[in-house]
Amino acid sequence: MNGIHTVSKNGRKPTADVFTCNVDFLWCKEKQDEKSAPHNRESKFQWIERDCEGRPLLKRKSRSGKTRMRSSATVLNPCDPAEEVSMVTEQNMSQHLLDSEMQKLQEILATTVEASDGPPSTSSSWSLRQSAAQDEWQKARPYHLDCLLFSRVVKENKCSQCSSPAIIRCRDCMPEEWLCMECDIICHKKLVLHNRESCIDGFYRPIPPTVCCVKENGRCTLKNQVRLLPTVRPDRLCTCDPTNITESAGRVTILVCINGRYDLYLPNLACRVCLSQWTPDRSDLIRSGYWPASVNSETLFSVDVFSTFEEMKTVAPGLSRQGFLRLLEQRTEQFGRSGKIHGDAFQRSFVEYTFCQFLCEKMANVEHFTCPACTPNMLAVSADGNRKLYRFQHSKGSEEPYFEGIFIAKDVDVSSFVEEIRSKAKSTPGKGTCGATQWSAARETARRASKLDEEGLEVAVCRHGVILKGLNMYRGEIFAYPLFLQKELQAATNIHFYCTDISCKYWPYLQKMSVSMPELSPLLQMRPFLSVMHAKAQSTKCEIVWSGRNQEGAGATAGEEVEMVNSFLSRCALTTKYMTKSARNDMLTVHAIGWNRRKHDGLHLALSNRYVKTVRKAEAESQRLENLSRELGCPENMVQQWVHDVRQWATDDSIDVRQDDQHILQRSIEHICMGVYQKKASLYNQTDSNKIRQMRRRKLGEEKRKLFEAIKRYNEQVPEKEGINEQMVESRLSMVGHGSGEDSLIWPWEVHSTAYRSILLTGSFV
Repeated sequence: MNGIHTVSKNGRKPTADVFTCNVDFLWCKEKQDEKSAPHNRESKFQWIERDCEGRPLLKRKSRSGKTRMRSSATVLNPCDPAEEVSMVTEQNMSQHLLDSEMQKLQEILATTVEASDGPPSTSSSWSLRQSAAQDEWQKARPYHLDCLLFSRVVKENKCSQCSSPAIIRCRDCMPEEWLCMECDIICHKKLVLHNRESCIDGFYRPIPPTVCCVKENGRCTLKNQVRLLPTVRPDRLCTCDPTNITESAGRVTILVCINGRYDLYLPNLACRVCLSQWTPDRSDLIRSGYWPASVNSETLFSVDVFSTFEEMKTVAPGLSRQGFLRLLEQRTEQFGRSGKIHGDAFQRSFVEYTFCQFLCEKMANVEHFTCPACTPNMLAVSADGNRKLYRFQHSKGSEEPYFEGIFIAKDVDVSSFVEEIRSKAKSTPGKGTCGATQWSAARETARRASKLDEEGLEVAVCRHGVILKGLNMYRGEIFAYPLFLQKELQAATNIHFYCTDISCKYWPYLQKMSVSMPELSPLLQMRPFLSVMHAKAQSTKCEIVWSGRNQEGAGATAGEEVEMVNSFLSRCALTTKYMTKSARNDMLTVHAIGWNRRKHDGLHLALSNRYVKTVRKAEAESQRLENLSRELGCPENMVQQWVHDVRQWATDDSIDVRQDDQHILQRSIEHICMGVYQKKASLYNQTDSNKIRQMRRRKLGEEKRKLFEAIKRYNEQVPEKEGINEQMVESRLSMVGHGSGEDSLIWPWEVHSTAYRSILLTGSFV
């Protein structure tokens, strides 16, 4: 039938919906014609056009909605035998078309079912694509092996310049890689850094640029030659005729580039008439793309080597300097050269070049340690310590760091601030406990490690992951370190939220210190923010009050952005723990600059993706809240009242108000029990010496005696129904490491009323 095709324009078969719509249209049209037909018995006949095969053609309606009618389509005498025409009714035609379309639809559906029963295509299955690629490589492997072996066969070739027999192959000169002895000397007099191969004795042999091929006694041999370092040349040496200027070899120099080490000579220009001479100085060498390893320029490093090393250190922070230099030495041997590369000279030259680059960018007002998206009004800053970035004491050194005070704060400023805090306020010893966790970072004092110098690094990061500031930790994670960073950043940025993993302990400490040191009072204008993931390990009240998910205006800030930076910097500890103090400072600063540069380059993509995700998540959560409210039959005001009640319960301490001695005793029982639990859990996984385990078992026994003495005193002060079951405490502590323990303990004073029972009861009573 005209107008209906079994294949669409794009080559796909029409779906069942297309034919279903056509059938429905014809059926509805037939019903409408039956209703609109006149009720008289006079039959109406129409002329029906047929195609070349005798099939009737379907008439379509015009755009005006009216059917075109022939003026002579109606016959007054339909039974006239003299006029032979073929006429059918419209009803018979519709039925015929309906049957035809249904048959085509059944055939297409049957073909679709057969195609769906076959195997899945590689375009929709990753495993099939990998399997197909593996099969293709396996089939092509014999051919690749033959090609590899054939490429190592030495054939007779002609020189690409003069058609003489070729004896040298230089793949850097492709497509004219075949050269004879004379053309090789002429071409590579200026192209010194090309890697060449000789074809003597029937095999390829890499040769350095200081070796050429000559013919002696009828056979080809290798002979040493002088090659000059490629450098910039002066436009004019003197006013004499340029033909009087001669070029000769000067001092010996070592060039280290990405292909390894080259032993070359500095060029020396001299005029035979006026005796003027020129040899490249450090300015000429730097303009040529080299960086001196020393003041006298005996060794030169290509700038490309430094940029490659810096990028590799950013991508793989665990890569050591020795590993990178071994790579360069291996490439030196691969291309027929020899010689070692001095590691200390490379380190000093690299840091010197990087620092000069930093100063150039600083002159161009490039700020590496600021976030262009949230400066100067930062919504949130996250601070946390990294204990993996320690340094051993045996790494001595008296050199001053290049990047002093740029990323890592000066140790003198930090130590003076810590001493000032200790002199003006009395510190509380011990670790902080919150919920079912004892936090090593939640303390005001700590002892120095015996075998370490720097014990770690405290870092502050904005909500976009850009590193802002850092400092060296010498006494573990104490409150004074994040307080110093907060004070330093407040002077440069207007921070709204200050995120830490122990905000419930840190913020009361800040309030206490602001009384003794009024200059810290402006820091209280910030709002505390407990990082979202760390809040899960805090107590229920702390999570409700301090968690960032419950802070008005925090948006989608997680407060865990510093963990990404710590994960990156922790990989630097493989090398920095053996460095000197200055080298560690410089390398960590270089890593931080590389991290921030990557963040700046991808900031536009990160912000757009974050915006899309946040909008979608906000819509999904709003719809989820609406559905839940409708399901529970709770109006919006009731939901708001529930939120208000929970927050009031979390912030109201009137329920916990008892006698002072009893309240102190309760806190003491919680802290001692938590200490016993954690010491017993870490008895074997953190110690590998029987002597240390014996000392810890003795300390553990003393702590358990103190715990049960405190429980006994508490039971004497309260009624018998509110007492603590000592046997249950003993059984719970004995099951540490077997799926139970302090996580399921609920003390009697933690259950306040039946109204809050569903919130507090996560285990059985003690």
